[in-house]
Amino acid sequence: MIIITSQHYRNDKITESKKLELIDCSELVLTVYAVGFDDLYILHDGHHAREAALELGISVTYECIDHPAGLTGEDLLEQSRQDGDWYYIKTGDFVWR
Repeated sequence: MIIITSQHYRNDKITESKKLELIDCSELVLTVYAVGFDDLYILHDGHHAREAALELGISVTYECIDHPAGLTGEDLLEQSRQDGDWYYIKTGDFVWR
């Protein structure tokens, strides 16, 4: 499972708030959408929670769900695009450059 996102914006106050919510957790489960090619999955929501969990040493896992509108492929990528180019969350490298 290769997770990508196009959200680059992070707010330190939100991350700190998420840390307080996660302090007693041993695992954070985030949902992702299957793009439908290249084993790519989109993290559309949960960026601040993910960052907080990683800073706290909490395990992050991903659960694939269908997009609410049934989107896949280019339609899903276009609809899910946020504030920048797509990148791999694991490495920070851009997907299509």
